[in-house]
Amino acid sequence: MAQEITKSYDNFINKLWAFESDVDPAKQAWYNENWTKPVAGTYPLVSYPGRVKRDPKTGEPLESGPLTVQQLFFAIGLKDFYDPSDPSPDWKTIQSNVINYLGFVGFQFQESDLNDLGYYNFPSVAVDGVHYPSHYVDVPTSHWENGVTQFFDTNTKEVSTPTVVTDVVCFYDEYFTGKNGVTNVLEFKNPEKHILIIKDHFDNKYANIISGLTSRGKNLSEYLNTYLTWDGLTPSVTPPPGRRTNKVEVTLSGLLAGAHLRGAEGVVSLLVDYKNSVDENGTYILQYVQDYAGYQTPFLNSG
Repeated sequence: MAQEITKSYDNFINKLWAFESDVDPAKQAWYNENWTKPVAGTYPLVSYPGRVKRDPKTGEPLESGPLTVQQLFFAIGLKDFYDPSDPSPDWKTIQSNVINYLGFVGFQFQESDLNDLGYYNFPSVAVDGVHYPSHYVDVPTSHWENGVTQFFDTNTKEVSTPTVVTDVVCFYDEYFTGKNGVTNVLEFKNPEKHILIIKDHFDNKYANIISGLTSRGKNLSEYLNTYLTWDGLTPSVTPPPGRRTNKVEVTLSGLLAGAHLRGAEGVVSLLVDYKNSVDENGTYILQYVQDYAGYQTPFLNSG
């Protein structure tokens, strides 16, 4: 019974959320002990939570020196949400209010995630008298040289339609649709609403994995409980990062986590094309497939 609880769907969400938000309730004692000690490692410099500072010559994020836990929490927007003297913090509220250096919120949602789910409309920006959607896209950091913070992108490799791409995620109250009562940024960060959005998010990822595989003439059942290897993908990675084993079992929870990192299209490419894509931080999709394997999910092809 304990194993079933450990591998529940809620536990899957909680484990992934702790990693994504960079706030783990299990580390409360460590946070408090090191509140004013520089033990949190480096982190991209921010002007304020969600606004990264960049090297003007390269567009790359500038890195801080080792941070105290307090400095890290302030950098990710938790100045008013975490108090080390509180023995029982509201962890879900804390995690829902995290804003990383690129503006990703809570479960590390960006505008396109909420747009896909019907919670958010993209702002529009006029270019030569024509209005185009505007939002963050993972593009090469060279676009952000010389202080540039947005550009008009028509590259079909990076955007499906012409888009005014921004270098960070920005959510605005007036563009929320009101779906499920989420009418503004504050409601978006409400933990009950945030969890609802997380579950909608994985419903969407599952459906898109299925449709993506179908479009390639494949079926999910072909891949579940088979294995991938770190050195058998493109790029070939040897040894695997973080002392992970080379052999990775394909499970549905792992694929859902991978889709959170790199989209359903990233999962389809991993399975069909053996491509091990990475996100803005250099995290491989296979890492998520491996680290979040074997949890229960509410979907038909669970495992």
